[in-house]
Amino acid sequence: MARIKSMPQTPINDSMMKPDDQGGLFGEAAPAKETDILGESHSLYLAMVKGFHEICMKLKIEETVDCNPLRLHIESLISYLKKDERMLLGLANAPYSYVIRQAELPPEGMIAIHSANSAVYAMKIFLELAVPQNRMPYLGIASLCTHLGLLDAPQDLLLGLDSAPNAAKLLADFEEKSRKYVAKMRIDNFHMESIEALLSLVKEEQQALSKTSLNEAIHQYAMVIHICDIFETLTHQRGYGEIFAPVDAMKKMRDEMKDYFNQDIIKFFFNKLSIYPLGSFVKLSSEETAKIVGVNENFIMRPVIFIVLDPEGREKPEPVKINLRERPTLYIKKAIMDEFLCEKYISLF
Repeated sequence: MARIKSMPQTPINDSMMKPDDQGGLFGEAAPAKETDILGESHSLYLAMVKGFHEICMKLKIEETVDCNPLRLHIESLISYLKKDERMLLGLANAPYSYVIRQAELPPEGMIAIHSANSAVYAMKIFLELAVPQNRMPYLGIASLCTHLGLLDAPQDLLLGLDSAPNAAKLLADFEEKSRKYVAKMRIDNFHMESIEALLSLVKEEQQALSKTSLNEAIHQYAMVIHICDIFETLTHQRGYGEIFAPVDAMKKMRDEMKDYFNQDIIKFFFNKLSIYPLGSFVKLSSEETAKIVGVNENFIMRPVIFIVLDPEGREKPEPVKINLRERPTLYIKKAIMDEFLCEKYISLF
């Protein structure tokens, strides 16, 4: 196999690295323009995906790899999730093909995309759980690294072109090798052994919940990372067979995997991400097509939507925003996956 040349790291715009808004005239945070936040979030996501792909390529051929840019990406991701999570969660739900085009990645770049999406979901949940700030970078890096073992997988298997009946089992076997790549990663003033220890727990079936000690908390962290990883896997094409709409993926996790995942964490996951996640599309009882742009916590079947297509599939001159919690006669019939709609309305929130 031809050696892969070392690739330069993708630069990050300075504006992405600012952890907080600039102070206003009297010291209060100056509100950023919504369009700027959405655009910056879009750029940050693509930079994180491309940067991680470049690091993955280096990990395949080098003994030690500088991964300091990853920590900057994770810290920026946390900052932007706090400011406005909508674009980042929307991109995490987007088809791989859209991200591959936007980030100009080869098809095997799906490893980096999956990793970035899992990190977006996990950081969202960890923020909701009020995890101590000093632990967040470690959890973010661990979320990115769960599938590094797939770097060893043959391309046909990785891209779902291998029709072997045990393809999913083969992929899982490769995933177990992730820690050998983590051992090559170097981040200044960062305890990489903690990442290795956390990854060793991510695939375990018995996890702890509602514990207080650091050791028990690590089990909770591993469970959250695993849930986010499984959800991302089910909802995107990665050679594992059928692609599930988010609502169907969550039903599968709730019903078929109920003995595997702690149901309290699953319920929390549902409430925070919703069975109709931000950025996804649905068909309504009116036969109109809508994009999910807001979540009503504890009312996950009644999100905030923008109707973008009429019953005949024609574009609305202006998308119509509706809070389904306030419209009891209008309801969601089914989730739909449409790459064209995702790209056309990527910034509609």
